[in-house]
Amino acid sequence: MNSKELFTLFLRIVGILGVIFIVRHVLASFPACTPSVYLLIKRVVGALVALYLIRGAPLLVKFAYPAKHVICEP
Repeated sequence: MNSKELFTLFLRIVGILGVIFIVRHVLASFPACTPSVYLLIKRVVGALVALYLIRGAPLLVKFAYPAKHVICEP
């Protein structure tokens, strides 16, 4: 595995841990009163970020590992 693949794997693992963290907090607050709008927005945004990381975060990987452009001179 090269460094780009390891970085992508790391991002996916962080995304999975984020989903687990969010699901735990949603399940823990389920029997209690409904969460405020702030907490609901925070959890939805957290879930979206975690799912983006699980997808491999292609824009983040492209930023961290830009394509090498080779200019050939004749």
